[in-house]
Amino acid sequence: MYPEEYNFNERRFRLRIGKQVVGYMRKISQRTVFYSKDAFWWSGQKIPYDEIDEWTGLKDKNGQYIYEWDILYYKVDPDAPYVRGVILWEGKEELFGVKGLDEDIFIPLFMQGISMFNERQLEVFSYLFLNPAIKKKLGVRDN
Repeated sequence: MYPEEYNFNERRFRLRIGKQVVGYMRKISQRTVFYSKDAFWWSGQKIPYDEIDEWTGLKDKNGQYIYEWDILYYKVDPDAPYVRGVILWEGKEELFGVKGLDEDIFIPLFMQGISMFNERQLEVFSYLFLNPAIKKKLGVRDN
């Protein structure tokens, strides 16, 4: 799923109740879990949620963590214009990638341990869970 340099114990998640982001979770180990309502102040106090989005291991050009279901502007070539895409989990290959919204393309975030993007090539601007028309067009479901 992640390249070797991202082989860390910590995993991050965005927590939601339906379409509302209610907080974040960090798993440092199986037994050490922290929660935050703002991704800044962390505690051991659980936050109730019914949906969870996993962190991809990347941040965008504004330093924002990129999670599955994020809609973003991206570019493979740093000199090319931005195009729209959404972060999805590819179950068969077991990896995160960008699914193009303007063209039928899927680009893995990492290939053979190498990131296909740097932060300057990515900018999150919305979430798929807030855009049911795009979700329907892509034919994706929550589970």
